[in-house]
Amino acid sequence: MALRVKSDAPVLVCIGNPPYDRHQSATKASKPRTGGWVRWGDDGSAEPPILEAFVTPAKESRHGVHLKNLYNLYIYFWRWALWKVFEHESAEGPGVVSSISASSYIDGDTSRGVREHLRRICDWIWILDLGGEWHAPPRDENVFAIRTPVAIAVAARTGAGNGEVPAEVRYARVDGNRNQKLAALGAVTGFDSVDWDECRDGWQAPFRPVRTMPGARQAIATRSGHGNYFLWPRLTDLMPWQHSGVQLKRTWPIAPDEDTLRWRWWALLSSADRARSFRETTDRRIDKRYRNVIGSEADSTHLAKLSVDAPMPPSMGYGYRSFDRQRILADTRLMSRPRPALWHCRSESQIYLPGLLTKKLGSGPALTASAILTDLDHFSGRGAKDTIPFYRTADSSEPNLAPGLLQAMAEQYGAEVSAEDLLAYACGALAHPRFAESFTDELEHCDIRVPITMHPALFKRARAVGERLLWLHTYGERFMSATRSRGRIAPGKARCVRAVPADRAGYPESYSYEVETRTLLVGAGAFHPVSPRAFGFEVSGLGVVESWLRYRMKRRGGRKSSPLDDIRPQRWTSGFATELLRMLWILESTLEGYEEQFGLFNQIVEGECFFASDLAEPADEMRKAPHPPGRRSGPIGLDP
Repeated sequence: MALRVKSDAPVLVCIGNPPYDRHQSATKASKPRTGGWVRWGDDGSAEPPILEAFVTPAKESRHGVHLKNLYNLYIYFWRWALWKVFEHESAEGPGVVSSISASSYIDGDTSRGVREHLRRICDWIWILDLGGEWHAPPRDENVFAIRTPVAIAVAARTGAGNGEVPAEVRYARVDGNRNQKLAALGAVTGFDSVDWDECRDGWQAPFRPVRTMPGARQAIATRSGHGNYFLWPRLTDLMPWQHSGVQLKRTWPIAPDEDTLRWRWWALLSSADRARSFRETTDRRIDKRYRNVIGSEADSTHLAKLSVDAPMPPSMGYGYRSFDRQRILADTRLMSRPRPALWHCRSESQIYLPGLLTKKLGSGPALTASAILTDLDHFSGRGAKDTIPFYRTADSSEPNLAPGLLQAMAEQYGAEVSAEDLLAYACGALAHPRFAESFTDELEHCDIRVPITMHPALFKRARAVGERLLWLHTYGERFMSATRSRGRIAPGKARCVRAVPADRAGYPESYSYEVETRTLLVGAGAFHPVSPRAFGFEVSGLGVVESWLRYRMKRRGGRKSSPLDDIRPQRWTSGFATELLRMLWILESTLEGYEEQFGLFNQIVEGECFFASDLAEPADEMRKAPHPPGRRSGPIGLDP
């Protein structure tokens, strides 16, 4: 009976709450669980699967690299419902599809095809955004017991539809805690009882309201003012290649010191249940072999076959969280998603720019920098995902920049502009909290745009500020100069006024901060003076100092992946104290420069800036990861 309804019966209304489940990969055997006919089509048929209506526009708009976001059960349900109500041979014209589902289709770049198709086959679309973001600050309580933002959508057609005029889209947001949101929904008696905002009418435009700041019309004419935000170039167009950070899916191969890693490795090999200690996942098992994508010195023997005295893999510095440098066992066998492209472009010159490129930016700087490889959640602790490698090659010969960009800037300034100049300028313009504060509404689109000044003097000043920040945020390992030595961060005000005991009994179990005395207490130790601003320094809601300390307490903060995580440092070392002071000095120095940076930022955004239309569109190839030299073919545990 269900099959007859699906294939023959006309359906005027399809309403529901589809499940959310994204599929990282799929094979022929997994078709029934990964979209079935919607995604794969009929065997032997020349007709493309109906999901192609969503997929093709994403590819054509150069966002195919993130197509994995479309391979989700809720997207499949949406696509089938639209097909059945509006496109099937039994469809008679009018109809309604309504769903409460995950809301990434509202503004996600990969969902451009979703939005275009809805606009083509419908006359009216109403979006009631219920929020519920948990992964990235500012966190918002969900109406369901889930961590994925949701929205109610009603898509309607009054006639047969012609696809010539985009559907009119209306948007409203419901804020508050869960009970307040449910109460607001309970008070809705009809469309007229909701205060709707009009959305942009472009075929693929986000389902977000048009918000024009005062004076925007004049600003567009003069190229100046905050109202031009959406005319500025996207960061992801200026630096076209972005890549998800390294993902291990287990935390024990990461530690603040090498001795702890050595003890964990020994414990793994000595374990009676090596698979449990390792924490197997579907993509990493101890009885399988995985291609080495890190370096020739790494072993590729099955972990199950290693002897108990097998040498520990090499360890290296790892950007675990913002300003938190830890150590990682550099071994492909331990990483579910090693990201080969990031390893192949790693060098003594590389600079990684972690950012929040797919979720709304929280308080703090819009960009940070790292001289070492970064974790998937480096930027804000949860859900950051993307990092921008500044060079596409290990020899730094190919910067990750859109073509013609530097030439256009040089013509405007009357002076040569290097790739490193632009990098420093971007850091000077974005690496501070005023950016997110100024463009709160615009950043609802998760769309970071860069105001590139047309005034050479402003560019030069912002570049100088950015060079200093890049040196600081990479712990003095990049952008050295006559006054900035490699690795030598000038001491700030903070001092260790009472040493943390170096014996086992004195290992800190907790920390606290005394605002009145400006003292940071770490176990029995004390650091002073630490300003409230330095202690409270945030990167998109991640408290940098507190996060750093939580990972170094006797009982580690964060999630636990394996019994090996219980192996902790035996004592608080002098290296921990030194690293904590260096981080505090870096934050002090960063904060000291904010007044100048804020003033520059205001001058830049109120002055004339380049428009995105002034610059060439990056080619598809530039958005893809570079091909590593000598890469072999064949799937041996290598993630795409």
